[in-house]
Amino acid sequence: MGLVFHSSPPMQAPDTAAELLRLYGTTQPIPQTVSLQAGALCCVLEDGAIRTLRWNGVEVIRGIAYLLRDSNWGTSQTEVTDLSVQQDPQSFVVHFYMRLTLRDGVLHASARVQGHADGRFVFEVDATPEVALRTNRCGFVVLHPAQVAGAPLDVEHTDGSTQHQEFPRWISPGQVACNIRRLRHRPQPGLVVDCLLQAQLPHDPLGKFEMEDQRNWSDGSFKTYVASLLDPWPYTLEAGVRLTQSVQVRMESEPGLARDASATPVVPAVLAVGAPLDALMPAIGVGVPQGLAHMRAQELACVVTLQPGWLVAEVEVADAQLLPRLVAIAHLAQACGARVQLDALCPGTHTPEHDALRLAQACSTAGLVPHAVRAGPRPYLASYQPSDQWPDIASLERYAQAYAECFPGAQVGGGMLTYFTELNRKRQSDQHLHFIGHSTCPLVHAADDLSVMQTLEALPSIVASVKQLWPHLEYRLGPVTLGMQRNPYGSSVAQNPYRLRMPMATDDPRHHAQFGAAWLAGYAVVVAPLGLGVLSFQHTHGLCGPLRLSTSGVQDSEHTTAWAVQAALAQAAGNPVLAVHGVPDGVQALAWQAEQTHLMLVNLTPAQTTVALDRPWRVAGNVGAREGAPDCLAADHRCRLDAYQVLILTS
Repeated sequence: MGLVFHSSPPMQAPDTAAELLRLYGTTQPIPQTVSLQAGALCCVLEDGAIRTLRWNGVEVIRGIAYLLRDSNWGTSQTEVTDLSVQQDPQSFVVHFYMRLTLRDGVLHASARVQGHADGRFVFEVDATPEVALRTNRCGFVVLHPAQVAGAPLDVEHTDGSTQHQEFPRWISPGQVACNIRRLRHRPQPGLVVDCLLQAQLPHDPLGKFEMEDQRNWSDGSFKTYVASLLDPWPYTLEAGVRLTQSVQVRMESEPGLARDASATPVVPAVLAVGAPLDALMPAIGVGVPQGLAHMRAQELACVVTLQPGWLVAEVEVADAQLLPRLVAIAHLAQACGARVQLDALCPGTHTPEHDALRLAQACSTAGLVPHAVRAGPRPYLASYQPSDQWPDIASLERYAQAYAECFPGAQVGGGMLTYFTELNRKRQSDQHLHFIGHSTCPLVHAADDLSVMQTLEALPSIVASVKQLWPHLEYRLGPVTLGMQRNPYGSSVAQNPYRLRMPMATDDPRHHAQFGAAWLAGYAVVVAPLGLGVLSFQHTHGLCGPLRLSTSGVQDSEHTTAWAVQAALAQAAGNPVLAVHGVPDGVQALAWQAEQTHLMLVNLTPAQTTVALDRPWRVAGNVGAREGAPDCLAADHRCRLDAYQVLILTS
């Protein structure tokens, strides 16, 4: 039930700063795009990167970008200048310059993009650093859409050998392919996509590429990147040394087999709610970060009104302030009527038995009886490659046993306090466990609006992979926030003082805007029918909490529109999920049966769209409607959704 963007939604730029703030929480301009087409070949150029390369309407490559990343995996700012575009019905040629800036200096690059109606596409870059630059990655990244999972894949290696395989169906914890020179895949019967990758690298005379399964991080793609994570990094780009890289793609269609999607008549779908699925709406939790003692009265009122099923509270077992924090958690749980899951962050310097006993004694003193506990050793907050040596500490199974013995009345959880990536790479057994869990973050690799929404496409694969590995355990997901709470891949999260769209930033301005509501709703729509026990979103307080931030960065007294979506989901918990048919592209829909039938519609694009409904509905909640907007329901059962609007209907 993942979202698929079958076409790039038109970017309708808001005409006022106020509308930008309402939709995105920032006045940062929406990037300008250039549509390129040569016969059946088309793509979009955005900020020097190629998005959504299509052949006969089929997405063959999701993205091609030339990136520069620092030694903490921070991505450079890219300034594109001197853009020149020439195109006719049979070809297009684009030239531009890029200035990629890191703290240590600047990389200058010239780029050429060329496409032809016979299915040939080329992206070439010549780059020269001003000064010596330390980098974890410099060069091309090629994204294949997540929908190619299971498709045939031929990998030509740098030594000339070829390996026949498939894009993995289950999410691969390690590299999908190494030492890559060429990739040939079949996104559909009769269509072969050939991708030749070449690079000059200062530390690798072969200029190899490597592929990883980005669904690990909830990206909607498989990523092929220059150089190898298995080689030493960071590496140095010497001042004044010119480096050339290229990506050459060629489409080969077998006559009569590859479908020309552009020639297929589009029949408007009619959305209809069907029979119950084998799933109940999950219990809704909310995260409890540090700083609970400074929670504002308005935040407390929002949480009490929400009445979440669970508070997922992280505690530092070795913290000197552990007892007052547990007391505050107990008071909050009593105020909102929620059960408590304690995520115990353990230092890893004591035995699991020591840490479990310390936490159990503190809970007893605080008068807190947690319904669930989960141990997370601090050394495991960092990420490791599958081939790396993990920290030499007690096993996760031993932690689970210790907490099961010290909390005999509580459910004991396993998994990671970070993301699916780390869970997939450190797979504990189900001994002593009642549930397994992790979180996700949509900002690990990219922060543009389309990429963030496309992370929803990876969620079904994540859920399926977890259930395949731990089929007998309850699955709990979250707390999930738009902003990154931890960076397992570097020393810290990114600071975002200007409140921009920024990878790896804790403070994402879209959390406070309509975009955040649509993303949260879309997330719930995708995973709710998949059989979760608990789905936790957002925080009780702070930057990812219920209150909006004003333009000056000060909290308002009003809650975010995303909080209103979470409230509707909390009320729906435990009700049967219903099948939904005929959902149009760019829209997601979730239905559940309570005393009435409820239908949540969410527009995941910046373009206004219309949904045809099979019967009359009534509006129960209109989350994010523009002030003065006309009624969203027409007499002919057609429903109009504005950009990123969430609508809840009853029947």
